[in-house]
Amino acid sequence: MPNAPVLGDLATPVTVVAADVGVGAIEAMIRADPDCLGLVADDGGTLYVLDRAYLEAVLAGRLGYGRALLFRRPARAVLRRPALVLPEGTAWVDAARAVLARPNSAKPNPVVVQFDDGRLGIAPVGPLVEHLSRRYETLAQQDVLTGLGNRRRLTEVAGAALAGSDRPVALMLLDLDRFKEINDELGHTRGDELLRRVASVLAAAPEFAEVFRLGGDEFVLLLDDPADDLENLGRRLLHDIQGPFTVAGVPITVEASLGIARTTPGHRDLAELLAGADTAMYAAKRHRTAVERWRPELAAGTDLRLQAELRTAIDQGELVLHYQPLVDARTGAVVSLEALVRWDHPRHGLLSPAAFLPGAERSEVIQALTDRVLSEAIAQTARWHRTGWPVPVAVNLPAPVLAQDRIVGVIEGLLTEHRLPADALIVEITESAVMTRPDRSADHLRKIRELGVRVAMDDFGTGYTSLALLTQLPLDELKLDQTFVHGIHHARERAIVEAVAAMAKGLHLTLVAEGVEDQETADILTAAGFDVLQGYHFGRPVPPDRLDVATPARVPS
Repeated sequence: MPNAPVLGDLATPVTVVAADVGVGAIEAMIRADPDCLGLVADDGGTLYVLDRAYLEAVLAGRLGYGRALLFRRPARAVLRRPALVLPEGTAWVDAARAVLARPNSAKPNPVVVQFDDGRLGIAPVGPLVEHLSRRYETLAQQDVLTGLGNRRRLTEVAGAALAGSDRPVALMLLDLDRFKEINDELGHTRGDELLRRVASVLAAAPEFAEVFRLGGDEFVLLLDDPADDLENLGRRLLHDIQGPFTVAGVPITVEASLGIARTTPGHRDLAELLAGADTAMYAAKRHRTAVERWRPELAAGTDLRLQAELRTAIDQGELVLHYQPLVDARTGAVVSLEALVRWDHPRHGLLSPAAFLPGAERSEVIQALTDRVLSEAIAQTARWHRTGWPVPVAVNLPAPVLAQDRIVGVIEGLLTEHRLPADALIVEITESAVMTRPDRSADHLRKIRELGVRVAMDDFGTGYTSLALLTQLPLDELKLDQTFVHGIHHARERAIVEAVAAMAKGLHLTLVAEGVEDQETADILTAAGFDVLQGYHFGRPVPPDRLDVATPARVPS
């Protein structure tokens, strides 16, 4: 059979008789040919099927008639419902649907097939229904949009791989960054087209046993007996799906985050692998590392027990702040500090934000966590000011917190409590934070800025709505994402950086570059017009008692 069988492949040509031909004569015609499924009776242009099984039942009397009564009568006396007549080119799946749409009593009846040359045939319904059943089983395991396997298919394939042997199995969970913004900007139809383009690239990668779409913009890649260089493989994969893809005339570059989880002895559970890959993926997204492999310390981000511990940690002072300097691009003077939270976990040690913030942001604990960070950062800044070091400090406001009405009152109350000038505080927000509740977030930012607090947009350049946001939000600073800084030695990235610098200057914004790791990069950024630089080249995040408070500080103009 061809891959897409049609009804003509199943049909057997039949004799057409008039409806006034006797039942006995029709029985004799059928018995004369052992391969004959039946005949077609034509009653004034309406076609009926008289198949072998039905005619035997009629003449045996099981349908309430009997041979003696009907043998000499015309076929018209035993005709049932008119036949279902379909062209020979009808696909099996369509023919099966038509069969199942008939009344229950007619479902077993063969189908009359109209050949292109005018001949008629009949086709049994059994193979059609069986084919439809197999097709539905396939579709039940297939993502309609991309044709990839779905979650049900993943459960089946991965379950077999995990149960079949002791060979290692790995999962990669890939999530497109800011895909919602693509849908919002270009529309869902074009967003779907982009998903199909990405899926085709993933499906063509030879290293994977199978690729699945879990839904939305999440994909899972299964590796049976994987090699050890999973992180490198993940990075190559992200490069392959980067594009740009031209969708409806618009070139779109795809960025994604990828988490990896691999089986270990005694741990071959699919749910456990998925949870580990999910945790690693969110760590990669939050820490902007693109690829992360699951390790035990990341479990604090999603494990319910550790989430409960995080609530306790907030109350018991296990959260600590480290501060990273931002310096004047020309003088090297400290312009401000960024407060970065760490969790001094009693068992896991000092955990970075990637280990617990993604999980916290998906629960109500983020409110208490942010309150504690704001309180400690403002208190520490006030202490520095009282000792004669008037350095401003920046604090990140997560999306769920920025969208709450209470945030303005919290900031105002803390500034008053610690008698800190409002311009000593900088709040950093991201594009995704604003887009969670655009109108409400923008209103809150305006009220925060009216207090005298400075507002900075962090990670600029990683979203699809940046230019629109710049003209709508009350901003003082623009922080270019480190991905552009790291690529500044290439002509394309440098052109983007220089364009951003020119735009920021036109909007009278202080321009900040993060992720500066060497002097050559610092010199290029300074020449491009950046005001402030941040990165390991100038200092890593450290506890407040390790900062050099003798370094002069100035408030940005």
